[in-house]
Amino acid sequence: MLTQMAVDLRAARALCREAGRLKEAGDPATIIETCAAKYLASTAAVRAALDTVQIYGATGCSTEQPVNRYLRDAKIMEIIEGSSQIQEVLIAQHALASVGAPAASRVKGEA
Repeated sequence: MLTQMAVDLRAARALCREAGRLKEAGDPATIIETCAAKYLASTAAVRAALDTVQIYGATGCSTEQPVNRYLRDAKIMEIIEGSSQIQEVLIAQHALASVGAPAASRVKGEA
């Protein structure tokens, strides 16, 4: 579990740095890179918080332990500023478009 947390943290930081670099450069790819960074960082945070609660065992659910709050905070990050499901749709649409998939085979619900 700790290995997954450490790798997720490194990956999320790398994606966030790249999104920031693209934003500073005025690159239009900023949008999709930001979606990818938000998606990975928020889902990794929830996974890490859930694993931490599991590591703590029954005390992880106690309001006296901070991991209880970390889980709630991480879940909020999956929901605000575009839910993880919306990020998945946008990333999938971009992936299909980048390989030239016909519009009919792309993810439904395209805006």
